[in-house]
Amino acid sequence: MKALGAYEMTVTRESMFLIGICTADLISTLFLVGSGAAAEGNPLMGFYLKYGLGTFVLVKLSLIFLPIFIAEWGKRYRPRFVRNMLRATIALYLAMYLLVFVGINVAGAFGPDPPMRLPPANLITHR
Repeated sequence: MKALGAYEMTVTRESMFLIGICTADLISTLFLVGSGAAAEGNPLMGFYLKYGLGTFVLVKLSLIFLPIFIAEWGKRYRPRFVRNMLRATIALYLAMYLLVFVGINVAGAFGPDPPMRLPPANLITHR
């Protein structure tokens, strides 16, 4: 039995879809950058990639789950606004991913300076 005024927090389909997209982005980035087949297109994430795989993954997961948590908390007060913002975020994320991926990894391959790629050995630091 729920207490009076209690709120059961559920996760929206939009949030689950966004988590899926971001997770697929993370996995594909780790695979493609690790194999030398692609470069990290986000300068912020490229900065953290220089500090190793663990740092990169930790920051990426934080940038996925913290905003989702805030959105899910906010839907209690403004459900329609949050749903629309999550949908807009999904559309923008997919559009930006496509533009950056094509711009860096496809169009850059035909330009005078190919994209700089990190060697796979830089992803894992041994101590």
